[in-house]
Order: sequence, then structure tokens, then C-alpha cells
Amino acid sequence: MAKPVRLSEAATISLITCAPGTETYALFGHSALRVADPVRGLDQVYNYGTFNFQTSHFYWRFLRGDLRYFLSVVPFRNFQRAYEQEGRAVSEQVLALEPREVQRAYSHLESTLHSPAKYYQYQFFADNCSTRLFEVLNASVDTPLRLDSSQVSPAATYRQLLVPYLRPAPWVKLGMNIGLGWPADRATHFRQRLFLPLELQRALAKATRKGRPFVARQHQVVTASSRTASHAAFAPMGLLLGWMAWSLLMWRWTHCPTWLRRLHVQVLFGATALLGCLLTVLSLASLHTPVQANYQLLCYCQAT
Repeated sequence: MAKPVRLSEAATISLITCAPGTETYALFGHSALRVADPVRGLDQVYNYGTFNFQTSHFYWRFLRGDLRYFLSVVPFRNFQRAYEQEGRAVSEQVLALEPREVQRAYSHLESTLHSPAKYYQYQFFADNCSTRLFEVLNASVDTPLRLDSSQVSPAATYRQLLVPYLRPAPWVKLGMNIGLGWPADRATHFRQRLFLPLELQRALAKATRKGRPFVARQHQVVTASSRTASHAAFAPMGLLLGWMAWSLLMWRWTHCPTWLRRLHVQVLFGATALLGCLLTVLSLASLHTPVQANYQLLCYCQAT
């Protein structure tokens, strides 16, 4: 492993916050750290949200929670260009760090990048691309940060925090609301909300240290393009209303064939049973804490 270079006093560290995207994995936005040193010609982005699509049994491992996420690094220009192509807004908060604190954070990132510690078990609410960055910053500063939680509603649960991010994706919203168990309905305190990139951005914007703002300056790196958001052809509510209308029609249809009534019942209870089995497997076998202890299984057990 190459020893991390000694940064100059002109080096800075910034929090990069990316707006939510249209892909399922991008619905909640993204966070990364930028290390820039004009004297050394260094300008890199460190990203804890990397995973390999080519992993064997990718979807099963993703659902089970043993898909390995890892720290990666790319030149800032490449990172910026990728988000320009996606049309997603990217903002930068340059942090008010002392040179020794910048060096400490950079050395930690480089050491982690070239060791087995780069891999970790992703946990949506507790250990992700945003929480890891906050831990790096918190461990690198000489004086602890003071976070201002005065403007945060104390009653929000994890499930409630996800609502605004899931509005553009009704099917994902339905799946997450069914799949998330009791842990998602716990009330959160301020620090627990930093798993969301935009929440981390807001927290650092109001953070202080020694009575001074922790963010030295903030600016827009990429401006969002005016792309029209795509909507699902069949929203869950539309499908549900259609099914209810069809059920009512069959109930009022005096001469409805027996085989059609039987098929209707088989589809309804078959889908319910399959969904119940999936939730049971996730609740018992998944390493994702939020899908465990799913009390909605009681409804499916009664239905089947």
C-alpha cells in the first residue's frame, strides 16, 4: 500500500450531496467526500456507496443484506460528469477544517481504501454512504461538532422520513411500506436521521464548532436538468380500485361462470400467500434490520 501523500495547507475537504434520481437505488440521494489540493494536483471523490452489479446472485444477496458495499475513489471531474449526464443536481459544502484535520481525514480514507476495511455490510438506516462520512468527519476533528436540532420535528419515524422521497415511485413506496417492519416505526432522534444525504447536508449547514460555522462555503456543482419525471403506467391505487370494481362486478353478476369465480379467488389468495411467504423469508433470513419483526405478517397469516 502506498503511503498517503502529505497534503499542503491549501487542501480542503468538502461534503458532496447529490439530489435523488429516478433509479430505485438513487431515490434517496447520495453523499461523498471531495479531497482537493491544488498544490499537489489532487482532486478526488471518496464514495462509500459503491457495489458490484456483477456479483453472483446479486438480487438475492441484496434482499438478504449480505451484498458487500465498499469505499471507492474517482477523479472529481469524472464524478461531476456522470451526474451532469444524469441531470441530477450536485452541491458542495467546503468544510472549515484545520490542515491537520484535513490530513487526518484524508489519511483515514486512503488507509481504508487500501485495506479489507473498505468493505462493509450495508444497513439502510444505520450504516450507509452518509453515516460513514459523518463518522469519518467526526473522528478527524479536534473539537466535536455541535449539531442544531432545534428545527427538527421530534416525532418523525424512519417510515415518515422516507415519504417525500418515495412519492415519485408509487410501486417502490408500496413495496417498502409492506416490507419494512417494526424497526421502521421507531421514533428517530436527530443523529439517526443522518442516514439520508439531504438530512446530513442540512445538519452540517447548521453545525458549529468553537462558535463558528462548520461549513465555510457552499455552492452548486451541477444544476438539475428540466427532465420530465416518468410515472408508472398503473399506480397501486388504480390497480386496487380496478380489482375492487371487478370483484363487485362478479359478485353482482348472477350468471358468472363457476370457473371464473374460482379463478378470481385463486388469484387473490395465491398472491396473498406468495407475498406472505416472501415477507416471512425476509423477516427471518434477511440481515437488513428494518425488515425484521414485520407485524404485517399477522394480516397475511389470517388471510391464508
